Amino acid sequence: MPSRHVIAEAGRFMAVGAVSTAVAIALYNWLAYEPYDLWSPLHDHVTWSYIVSHGVGMVVSYELSRRWTFKQRSGTKAGEGFLSYAVINILTMTTIPLTCLWFSRHALGLTSQLDDNLSGNVVGLLLSQVARFYLFRRFVFHRPIRYTEVYDDPSEEWDEPVGEPQLTE
Repeated sequence: MPSRHVIAEAGRFMAVGAVSTAVAIALYNWLAYEPYDLWSPLHDHVTWSYIVSHGVGMVVSYELSRRWTFKQRSGTKAGEGFLSYAVINILTMTTIPLTCLWFSRHALGLTSQLDDNLSGNVVGLLLSQVARFYLFRRFVFHRPIRYTEVYDDPSEEWDEPVGEPQLTE
């Protein structure tokens, strides 16, 4: 059974996912379907609209995850977190939701706006959320930051002086 900490982290992860998904879905529908007679640069280009909108959602998700969801975890090298995060997001975004969108459009012949949103933005994103939570915990935000990594332990005694080693004869 998962610990309380993992459950709380998963809850924060889902909240971040909800916010970034809302941003991505709103942008997707504006780009692909031009609601309310507003000008849309990618009108009727559902795949490109999906890629652009979820790229923006990915940036929102990264910042919220880094600052809130996984704030007690850190990568071991500078820059490691973002690169891993981007790779995992791109892979899961292109393989899972786009596969669902492609399958509903081309294999099932479902072409309405509702069908596109259900396949890509509901089924696909739910499946990719599960995959991303596991992969982010495992590869991006993989370990908690320990107190001694940030601050020296004041109770620790130094047995040897710091500096050049002394040669003994």
